[in-house]
Amino acid sequence: MFNFQDKVVLAVGGAGYLCSPACDRLASRGASVVITDLDAGKAESFARQLEHKHSTRAIGLGCDVASEESIKNLVSQTVEKFGRLDVLINAAYKGSHGKNVETMTAEEFDMTGRVQLTGGFLLARESANVMKSGGNMIFFSSMYGRISPEPQIYQEPMQPNPIDYGVVKAGTEQLVRYLAVHYAPRNIRVNAVVPGAFPHTTAETFSEPRFQEFVARLSKKAPLNRIGKQDELAGPVVFLASDEASFVTGHCLVVDGGWTIW
Repeated sequence: MFNFQDKVVLAVGGAGYLCSPACDRLASRGASVVITDLDAGKAESFARQLEHKHSTRAIGLGCDVASEESIKNLVSQTVEKFGRLDVLINAAYKGSHGKNVETMTAEEFDMTGRVQLTGGFLLARESANVMKSGGNMIFFSSMYGRISPEPQIYQEPMQPNPIDYGVVKAGTEQLVRYLAVHYAPRNIRVNAVVPGAFPHTTAETFSEPRFQEFVARLSKKAPLNRIGKQDELAGPVVFLASDEASFVTGHCLVVDGGWTIW
């Protein structure tokens, strides 16, 4: 089960906090992995780590998901290097500007959509064009594409959870459903993972009282009474990417410790 020998995975945002464990898990099961990031050096460094750790093939490439030309070059480079593309993972994330409705500019709102919706659409279309014998796509959404964040959780000095983030994540799930129907005749599956509270934790940040208080507020919202651990998205992504999920498409797999069930 979960064998990825001879499979090529393109992970956009693959060096990021949430996607990197999934890339590590896929590489450990034999996948050839293309890691991309806006910072090419970061992508190359993580790809070298995967090659050294798992004796698999991995390359790192820079990609600006706000640029159609950059996306086209990325897909063509993947095929030139490995000869095929089997799995697209889109975990591209613009980064939060930390602004509320009153202070956010139209340009900032538009750019989030450009990166995560228009960019996702273009990545899917370009990838599908080279998936000659079927394949699958996995998008990263968020529980905040389904529910609104509670302002009291994001008390100062923590930044507010901005409106543009939730809007594009809701759009991502509709993009998944639409593409799943559109590409089904070509045997291309399209799904999403929907993370709950997975704040970027490090030993340094976790030792800060303000961060500990923030984590406590998040934890109270989930029936499991904790936040997600970094590697707890790896299994769901690997499952959706694998042949074990061959009859799963158009599905948004929620990984939130139960947050959204009450």
